[in-house]
Amino acid sequence: MPENNKQSTNQTVQKQTAESTGPTLLGRAIRALLVLGVIAAGFGVSIYWITHRPKTRRQPPPAKATLVDVIEVARQTHKVVVHGMGTVVPTREIQLSSQVGGQIIDVSKEFVPGGRFVRGERVLEIDPKDYELAVQQRKSDIAKAQCDLKVEMGQQSVAQREHELLGKEVEDEDKELLLRKPQLAMAKAAVSAAQANLEQAILDLKRTEVSAPFNAMVKSRNVNLGSHVGIGTALASLVGTDEYWVQISISLDELRWIDVPKINRDGGSTVRVYCESAWGPNAFRIGTVERLMTNLEPQGRMAQLLLVVKDPLGSGSDSPHPLIMFLDSYVRVEIEGRNLQNVIQIPRTALHDGSCVWVMQPDNTLDIRNVDIVWGGNEHVYINDGLDEGDLLITSDIAAPVKGMSLRTNDSSRAQPQKGTDKTFHSDKKLEIGK
Repeated sequence: MPENNKQSTNQTVQKQTAESTGPTLLGRAIRALLVLGVIAAGFGVSIYWITHRPKTRRQPPPAKATLVDVIEVARQTHKVVVHGMGTVVPTREIQLSSQVGGQIIDVSKEFVPGGRFVRGERVLEIDPKDYELAVQQRKSDIAKAQCDLKVEMGQQSVAQREHELLGKEVEDEDKELLLRKPQLAMAKAAVSAAQANLEQAILDLKRTEVSAPFNAMVKSRNVNLGSHVGIGTALASLVGTDEYWVQISISLDELRWIDVPKINRDGGSTVRVYCESAWGPNAFRIGTVERLMTNLEPQGRMAQLLLVVKDPLGSGSDSPHPLIMFLDSYVRVEIEGRNLQNVIQIPRTALHDGSCVWVMQPDNTLDIRNVDIVWGGNEHVYINDGLDEGDLLITSDIAAPVKGMSLRTNDSSRAQPQKGTDKTFHSDKKLEIGK
């Protein structure tokens, strides 16, 4: 029995080994066939590309045109605008002084720094009692002098009758003494002196009331109620409010574009005055050129102009927030100059090397031209010669400009001829628009 079991076991093992060995050999054969197929396909493709190699043909490289922005220029009339900076100064500034002495017994409510007075308005009052008594005294002196004159006139009549009764001829000098002519002259002189003293006393009495000599604002105050002042004591510093000056400096070559009264025109050029810190960037006041100062500015050797602005405190403005000018403030000004006829305006950024511009020619190539600049502003320059009507001015930058190089533009980048961009000078009634 054991031998039979052993024999049966060996048969089972051999059967399992045969079953496992059969599929493994088949898989290996399939994989080998696949590898041989891939190698054959790769060999075939290689043979094809070797026998059918592509042939290259030389072609000229495509031209590369530089993309630029252009504007079409046109000749027009433009107005010169001269820019400058200046300081606001008072047109009138005085030290208000007393003409009589005494104690201040009354002051106006406006008698404070910043207070305003109209011409003739009472500022303060000095005690008038002493001066009222002086007026009464001078009136008494006149009455006495007039009485003395009447007595002397009576003496004149008596002397005339005595001379007639004497009936003798005397010399002229003795005759004047006999007729009391010197005494009569003294009496008349006494009356005149008494009248002059009365007028002086009345004038001193009026001077006890100190009034504003013009429309003014109090800059500083030196006395107050109860102060005792003498003749010539400084009471306050006043500045006029009817107008302010703006003192500016400009280069000498810009003077030829500006109208200056009594220099080259009867009236002065119109001026816009800006104070961005107080009014904002768009608000301005209107003024005019008033005077050309005789001396140059010492540091920059520049010409100095005085511009006048009426009603600097906005008293006559209907706006609830008038544009008030402040003394000693630093302001920017734009002076309306004369017209430039038949010139071309271009952006300053389109100017290169001082006097050159880039122009796109009809064949889409670059042309570099020298131009004649008539006037230059902060943002634009004005060309008299070197550009023609309808030329395409290049406004974009070119890294390495070469005359004749190819150019191209986008339809959207071509601008129309530039119109005048100078700001219009408005009337003083529209000053508050920017505010």
